[in-house]
Amino acid sequence: MKWYKLLLFNLISGLLFTFSWYPHGLPFLIFFAWLPLFFISDELLETKRNMPFLRGWLCSWPAFFIWNLITTYWIGYCTLAGAAGAIVANSMLQGWVFGLWHCCRKQIKQEWMHPVLLVAFWMSFEYLHLNWDLTWPWLNLGNVFAVCPHWVQWYSVTGAFGGALWILTLNLIFFYLLKHQKRTGQRAWGHALAFFLTLLIPCIISAVQYKNVDKKISKSTPIEAVVVQQNTDPWEEEYYLTNEEQVQRLIDVSAPFMSENTNLVVCPESSIPHNISLLNLIHNNYPEGNTGFSGFRLLDSVISKYPNTNYILGLSTFQLYDYQASPTVRPAGPGLWVDVFNTAGCYNSKKFNGYYHKSRLVPGVEKMPFPRLFGFLGDAIIKLGGSNTSLGTDTVQRTFPIEVNGKRLKVGTAICYESIYGELFGKFVKNGANVMTVITNDSWWKDSQGHKQHFEMSRLRAVETRRYVLRAANGGFSGVIEPTGNVLQKTKYDERTALKATVFAQDQQTFYVKHGDYLAKLALIIAALGFIYALVLWTINLFTKKNTN
Repeated sequence: MKWYKLLLFNLISGLLFTFSWYPHGLPFLIFFAWLPLFFISDELLETKRNMPFLRGWLCSWPAFFIWNLITTYWIGYCTLAGAAGAIVANSMLQGWVFGLWHCCRKQIKQEWMHPVLLVAFWMSFEYLHLNWDLTWPWLNLGNVFAVCPHWVQWYSVTGAFGGALWILTLNLIFFYLLKHQKRTGQRAWGHALAFFLTLLIPCIISAVQYKNVDKKISKSTPIEAVVVQQNTDPWEEEYYLTNEEQVQRLIDVSAPFMSENTNLVVCPESSIPHNISLLNLIHNNYPEGNTGFSGFRLLDSVISKYPNTNYILGLSTFQLYDYQASPTVRPAGPGLWVDVFNTAGCYNSKKFNGYYHKSRLVPGVEKMPFPRLFGFLGDAIIKLGGSNTSLGTDTVQRTFPIEVNGKRLKVGTAICYESIYGELFGKFVKNGANVMTVITNDSWWKDSQGHKQHFEMSRLRAVETRRYVLRAANGGFSGVIEPTGNVLQKTKYDERTALKATVFAQDQQTFYVKHGDYLAKLALIIAALGFIYALVLWTINLFTKKNTN
């Protein structure tokens, strides 16, 4: 393949990926985005050149780089070095997956296995990308339908990996349709029928589900909620205002929306940004004169007026130990170690009513990836805007017990980045959450695509779990999302405001909540078997060539 043709195919593929992604809102393009890369792989196979993995990777990487660059450039508003690392590394990993598939295509002559292996390899990559230290699943294929959740109501059964399966299957069917026509000169009616059925049947199923969801959604337990968007500038204000001043701002913003029936006030991540002792919170011990805790006395004054109110707050907490209690503790003095957490807490008339520590941390910012391997880079990472240590994490997705009209309910709270992780989000529901909240601080990225994309992902989580989602962002977008993924209310960016809404507690658990990312786990098994098979064939061919020579 000529170099200019190779670049053109990569450009087309990269732009199709890019403009299918939100907020551009053209997700239909994703059904064709892989086609140029498949034709590149075919031409490389016909040339029968050596080093198929390397060639497959290098000849697909530009497309993935374009996709990553245009879609996630906004990371640079927070850290340029982090943005460069994420964009280059993620596109490189995606290229490696394509290179591995191309390499296996060369070894395995049974053509029916090629599409199966692509689906298995890619879904395995996305699943592993959800569950390792360099996790960055922002561009997992199934997320593309976040702007049109009415297309994928069946995510309540499959999760977002069902979307990845759908996308790859349609791309492959259309590729083989074009390939058949090119090879035989005849129209591939069977492939065309398969394409349209594969496209339409999931849409029809989704439409039926969408129409019937309301019949299955309980309206028996209403929860009056206020979602606060405090709009504190993370660069200029957040760490200069005291905790008391931060809480006063929350109270001032929410006050016009409060009533004696208010059950839940959801505040953003970093509502109380300066470190406070977790043990003091647990034991409701708020030392006099300590400005870190004085904000809770302000909350007490509101709760005395509205005793049914439960606050969900984003906190920065720490815990001291006289021993190395976890891998994330750091020295805090002679014989002392400290663990620092990004925490969600619940506060009501019973004082501090539970906590949950963020368990999916942002690599490089909240977590040092592979500390044994990269620990020596600690000082350099700090200079680049990252962290040379890791925050502490929770091992379980805790829920907060609240009481609404005499009924005991539970609230789940995903912190920021965690709203990308479908299976993790579902664990809150599996652990009893009747309503879900997302607290985040997207203002680091300014008014870019970043906060818009992040908001849309919560719509998919609502579909997967069939829960109302109350999303509180520091600067926008905040909103209220139905179990269908429909947005009931939404704020503007860079606006100090609040929303008031009535949502309903849900008890049912979807198939996806119960079983998690089962499709991806099945893909892992198929990918492992396919890779072993290709490796065996490569070994046999190698020995055959040696014996022949």
